[in-house]
Amino acid sequence: MASYPFGFRVAQAVGISGAAWLAGNIAALSTITTPALIRSQKEDNPPVGLLAKQWRNLFENGKTKNPPVAVGVTSAFIYLAWSVRSGGHLFKKTPISRSVLFSAAAVLTISIVPFTFVAMSNTNNKLLEKSESTKEASDAETVNLVERWTTLNQIRGVLPLIGGLCGMLATLL
Repeated sequence: MASYPFGFRVAQAVGISGAAWLAGNIAALSTITTPALIRSQKEDNPPVGLLAKQWRNLFENGKTKNPPVAVGVTSAFIYLAWSVRSGGHLFKKTPISRSVLFSAAAVLTISIVPFTFVAMSNTNNKLLEKSESTKEASDAETVNLVERWTTLNQIRGVLPLIGGLCGMLATLL
């Protein structure tokens, strides 16, 4: 294992730790943040529309921070997949193709972006509309939308986690 170039080792560290960080960052929103906001909405009687505005702030922070991380992590995994491809100088025969595993890690990690557009855009758009609306919004409907978003976001958080595990398995082979 000491025969791997330094850049390869750095890419492994960036890919695996970055995917784990991304999964944890996404999961924290669904396991800690939105449940706390929903609880506060139900118990503290805040002003109408506050939950949608708080969710919008979370959404905007995630939208600006997570995709660039996903691109960096995906790039590391693509480099690793290319480096260990059949015929490459770091190729070694293993029971499972390391190139396929690193490629799967890349696809799973970057898939948070299309997942957001395909599976979550309807919920996101409804919540964004509620956050910008000046008319009285139903807080019960907002709570339901945030709960749905929380579930979808939990699913999204699993994607880079599985990607990181694929990268780790490829590293250990």
